[in-house]
Amino acid sequence: MESHHLEHEKKRPVIYWRTVLTQVVRYCFYPASLLLTLSFIHSEIAGQLGILGKAYPTYLALLIGTMLTLEWLVPSQKRWSMTWRKLLQRDLPMLAINGVAIYATSSAVTALAFWMNPPSVAYVQLLPWWVQAGCAILLSDFIWYWVHRHSHEGTGRMGRWLWKTHALHHLPDQVYVFMHAAGHPINSACVRIILMLPAIALGLPKEAAFAATVLTGFQGLISHFNVDIRAGWFNRLFMGTELHRYHHSAAPSEGRNYAAVITLWDQLFGTFDYHPKENPEMLGVHDRSKYPQDHQWSALMILPFKSDRADGECKS
Repeated sequence: MESHHLEHEKKRPVIYWRTVLTQVVRYCFYPASLLLTLSFIHSEIAGQLGILGKAYPTYLALLIGTMLTLEWLVPSQKRWSMTWRKLLQRDLPMLAINGVAIYATSSAVTALAFWMNPPSVAYVQLLPWWVQAGCAILLSDFIWYWVHRHSHEGTGRMGRWLWKTHALHHLPDQVYVFMHAAGHPINSACVRIILMLPAIALGLPKEAAFAATVLTGFQGLISHFNVDIRAGWFNRLFMGTELHRYHHSAAPSEGRNYAAVITLWDQLFGTFDYHPKENPEMLGVHDRSKYPQDHQWSALMILPFKSDRADGECKS
């Protein structure tokens, strides 16, 4: 009995500091990391960090490293935590496959843009770079909102096919930083095209395109963060952890919040779903048995090309 009491006393400081860390991260991490990201973008565009984009890998490594550490120290739900098995079996292979798809898509779209040489939108060129970046995010998020929504809610042939390309991202029953890489390369290529098209169509300078890309990437990572982030009024502006986690709910009625960066379109079109201080009961898809397992790579890759539709294939 005495030894048990002593052991409990030894653990008290650890429990105390973990509680303090949880509270600080819960309310401060998102606004602090958003501010640092915006400061990084400004410093890059001002030329304070050398050639535009050169410091981006360092920024990304520091951000992801910090988020992985916090997921390990103070996870929102331990059952949603990354495991070595999932990392090696699913996340890293998908990161490699989708990395190739994104690089190939970016190269092809860039080459096509140079060949077509679309005219710049004159009045847009007169705007500050940060307004131009905002316009690019608004437009790309609008396009993605409707593509994404149709992927989940579409009942026709196109809707079913879009869901098959997108389903791989929803098969995991966890949400954490590296799980963000889970997905089919067709879906990744589609997302990349949607991200690049507005900047090309508007003829935006590289500074504005860079700012839009960095902020979009930041929100993508934050959205898949397995830490109890409570962003408060920020949820009315940005699609963050609390909102996107419900998008990954296994309950079809909860799988909304379709935008990637801002919540404007969900609020305008009635799909904004906010549950303060709550978590979904389960993540993933309604019936996981209807889909290939993580190690069945050939079945996962050919899923968009299967003609038969599994029951319950559209989440909502």
